Amino acid sequence: MLEDFVELTGSTMAEAMKYMKLCDDDLNAAVGCYFDPAVGRGSGMMGENEEAVRAPIAAFTDQINEQVGVGRMGKRPSIVFEDGDLGALFKAPTDLSFVGTLETAKIKGRNRKKWLLVNVQDKDVFQSQLLNRDLWCLEDVRDVIERHFVFWQIFRDNLEGEHFVKFYKFTEFPCICIIDPNTGEMLKQWGFMSHDEFMKEMHEFTLHYRFESGGRRKSFDFYGLSRVDFMSRDKPTVPVLEPTPDRSPSPSPPPSPEPESEPESEPEPAPEPALAMPDVPADVSPGTVHVTFRLPDGARHTGVFQQDGGCSELYRWLAIYARMENHNVMTAFPRVLVTDDEDTSVKSVVGGGARAMLIVAEKED
Repeated sequence: MLEDFVELTGSTMAEAMKYMKLCDDDLNAAVGCYFDPAVGRGSGMMGENEEAVRAPIAAFTDQINEQVGVGRMGKRPSIVFEDGDLGALFKAPTDLSFVGTLETAKIKGRNRKKWLLVNVQDKDVFQSQLLNRDLWCLEDVRDVIERHFVFWQIFRDNLEGEHFVKFYKFTEFPCICIIDPNTGEMLKQWGFMSHDEFMKEMHEFTLHYRFESGGRRKSFDFYGLSRVDFMSRDKPTVPVLEPTPDRSPSPSPPPSPEPESEPESEPEPAPEPALAMPDVPADVSPGTVHVTFRLPDGARHTGVFQQDGGCSELYRWLAIYARMENHNVMTAFPRVLVTDDEDTSVKSVVGGGARAMLIVAEKED
């Protein structure tokens, strides 16, 4: 805790020990006391003259910010900085963060063809405040986010945060993750990150993922160059020299004996090709859902289904358009087998959203 005080205030370890002792090891109170001009780092209260008395604090009217936490009773107080110098220092990136629910953030990501970058904060963890101070406010970080992501910052203890944490099973905070707005799949997950770690991970991600038409992914870097162009950028082109052919006459090879003729076998009939994939409209019609199937080889195909239709339509679509007959269909999160029957509706499996993703896997023997 002393290290957190020193990192936050830029003070010495001796000053940290004095202020923490003064405030009964309450980090929030000690930091506020350090920056309080009424106390002052050069006042007699913290100097050698222990009998000096500071000037009385002028009377004022204010509103108490209710934060559950007792400090010395074994429960750590919430670390929240709202006003004054501390509030500006640890201010949340409200100008960068999307305001809304997870579903509306995914809609914005699909419309702008950007990934969803989520930061889940915990008011009781000081590292959450450090992300605001040391990462989200930096210009190069914000530039990367504005180019490729819709940024969404939430707290784990509000309604939307509780739902998000429970669905994606987060246990440590703060956490940072990237969500595919088309399918809801979590592509990457990290904990607390420094500036260098964040820039490295974002560079690696944007080398491998970028929105294309139809929601497909292609290898691109920060500035829209393909990975091949990026790897060959600023490298001189070296001409390939062909070997000079040998013009000296070579002895003709001896005649090879003619192979014995084998009885011609009838060629095996070629498998019947799959039908061409039907066109998928950009907008989702009422009562329908766009389901994206992820095949075992990584390929993805999207079909349009009636929400009230039976799940057997999913298997029938795979058999006709993808030639996937001996396979199972499972939900993405969590992995649950989708039964091939008419009584179970598509809506009961994929939910009431406009888009969903299902996993296709080979049946086990």
